[in-house]
Amino acid sequence: MVEQHNRPPTTTPLAVDLDRTLLVTDTLVEQFLGAAFRSPWQAVKALVRLRAGRASFKRAVLQGSTIDPGSFLFNQELVAYLRKQKQAGRALHLVTAADQGTADLVVRNMDIFDSVTGSSPPRNLKGQHKLAYLEKRFPDGFSYAGDSPADLAIWKKANSAVLVGVSQSTRTAFSKLGCPVEHEIDRPAVGLRDWLKLLRIHQWSKNILLLVPLILGQAFFQPHALIAVAVGFVAMGLVASGTYVINDISDIAADRTHQTKKTRPIARGSIDAGKAFCMALVLILLGFLVMATQSLPATEWLMVYLAGTLSYSLVFKCLPMIDVFILGGLYTLRIVIGVCLAEEQLSHWLLMFSFFFFFALSMAKRHVEITKAAARPGSGVEIKGRGYRTTDAPLTLTMGVSTNLVAILVLSLYVASDIYPRPFYNHPQWLWAAVILVMMWSSRIWLLSQRGELDDDPISFAIHDRISLLIGVATCLVFVLSMI
Repeated sequence: MVEQHNRPPTTTPLAVDLDRTLLVTDTLVEQFLGAAFRSPWQAVKALVRLRAGRASFKRAVLQGSTIDPGSFLFNQELVAYLRKQKQAGRALHLVTAADQGTADLVVRNMDIFDSVTGSSPPRNLKGQHKLAYLEKRFPDGFSYAGDSPADLAIWKKANSAVLVGVSQSTRTAFSKLGCPVEHEIDRPAVGLRDWLKLLRIHQWSKNILLLVPLILGQAFFQPHALIAVAVGFVAMGLVASGTYVINDISDIAADRTHQTKKTRPIARGSIDAGKAFCMALVLILLGFLVMATQSLPATEWLMVYLAGTLSYSLVFKCLPMIDVFILGGLYTLRIVIGVCLAEEQLSHWLLMFSFFFFFALSMAKRHVEITKAAARPGSGVEIKGRGYRTTDAPLTLTMGVSTNLVAILVLSLYVASDIYPRPFYNHPQWLWAAVILVMMWSSRIWLLSQRGELDDDPISFAIHDRISLLIGVATCLVFVLSMI
């Protein structure tokens, strides 16, 4: 919703804030988190600079950051309004508490501002300091576009205001100032759907792997095992959601240029990266506490899973092949955690099958990304943020398909060597049909991957694909027939 009000004369200079006003995001938060993920030591040094003041801290954060100017998200409604004001002959000035270097980067390719002023040590251009600067720079009066409670002191002295996404409390406080509103832009509300998308609740489906040891060991009639696995499923989901959020924060710049990932809540700026990071820490801590109530060995393996996930998000996802090995290992860790929760015996055949199988699926995911990148007009050889090249498609195809066949072979050996001797399978010969069904499904995944018709994540694809669901039901039926 955009409210239009009586505008003041266009000769009144309009000063515009940067963070959460001209941009929909907070540059300092994203820069600091980016620096912390890429170089923790640089982030620590920046925090030390706080002793010299906020402006020194912001300069240190900027120096420790690698900024892609193309990753800035502009408030397009405000930009359109500013362009109309510029065309009407009004002077526009960017005045921000962000570092001067950051402000210069943001407006590098914009031609609407007459001047750009940001914080420079030791002056932090915010609140009263910004007001003093504006009164000195524009003694005949000024208008101001902002968003935060810190801007109330400025609006109190301004000729008029442009309100951009202010909170209800700030709007109430502003209404008592007597400052005319010339234009107002509301920020879209963040709903439950946005938070669920951020946490990727649908990805909890991968934690069904925790049930595999419970089912294969036929411990599903043991209440304590069922409860332990069910609670572990939730704990694993909480930790996984936290790591997904951290992954999104660490990959903001790449996601904003990605064909599909640019719609993620953090990438499109609907959820603040700082708030999301705090939620991620809470989710991870809660997940560990919940898992610890069921099994300490499972909690220890969950720590390994967390370390692997974070190392993948922050370091290894940009290293070709290594990233796929880690993804395959993370899937396998879910089965190990399930073994601990169900208190079943660990099968090395099952672990080998799991690793090869999920290595192949992870390779299919990379193959999809490579083929789609190669098909996009004007795409370069290098795939940004991944380390792969569009010319790697033959290699990923060959390795993925061959590893998938190795996984099917190991599954066959698992059935023959580990399943057949178990007394609670009355008709184990039915399990050979399960081997064939798994081979059929995985072969179809690779066919669709090669055609470019597969979603980025094969697991998510399977949840919504009718044929995959039918194959899953048939596999469950075969498993039941092997026991009766």
